[in-house]
Amino acid sequence: MDYLPFLLKRYNLDLQPSNSEYINIESAKSVLYSGAHIATSNPYEHYHHGIVVDTNTPDISIIHLWGPDKESGRVQTTTLPIFLAGGIHNLGKKTRHLYLINYDNDTFEKQQETVKVAKEMLEKADDIIYDIATLNCESFACFCRTGKWDSEQTERIKKLFVQKGLDIYEQLQNANTKNRKQIYSLLQTIPPNTLNQAEELLYNQLCQHHDNESFEQE
Repeated sequence: MDYLPFLLKRYNLDLQPSNSEYINIESAKSVLYSGAHIATSNPYEHYHHGIVVDTNTPDISIIHLWGPDKESGRVQTTTLPIFLAGGIHNLGKKTRHLYLINYDNDTFEKQQETVKVAKEMLEKADDIIYDIATLNCESFACFCRTGKWDSEQTERIKKLFVQKGLDIYEQLQNANTKNRKQIYSLLQTIPPNTLNQAEELLYNQLCQHHDNESFEQE
């Protein structure tokens, strides 16, 4: 069971990026531009992010941090149809909504710089290792656009873990190994000094539960 959609639906958490707008796929050619930060998702799913690097190609070229599974995620090129489908294996089977993230005080020069950074990151793809909490598709796209490794949806999920820690603790007992690792990876990035006493107690319970599970599996 993939626990992220389950948690998003259970707590009605929307991960749509701030300052983003829905783009009709049929108008993508006329709306998108080189250097655009885009995202795609369906209801109660995470948002996958990427950078448009060329709108003059037949299917719009994109650079993103992606892999068939999280552990093998690397910076690579793709096209808009594959980006929206979630992989070439889903072409014709699945598509997702398209969003454009808008930036204040944006300029053509900043957009050009975004493309340059994305291509530089592509050249050293083997040095960039995916991590759900600290180096994911959104933080990659944000870095290309702003120079900062930010992930708004990760912060929202971590906030949810803190606010609903006890309930998630109960749900986590039924999670599979893959989901426990992903949840724990997010928990590890929460700064302890941002928690009050009650939140810290719940946080420690979640971490202890993970440690106990890991020990039992060894």
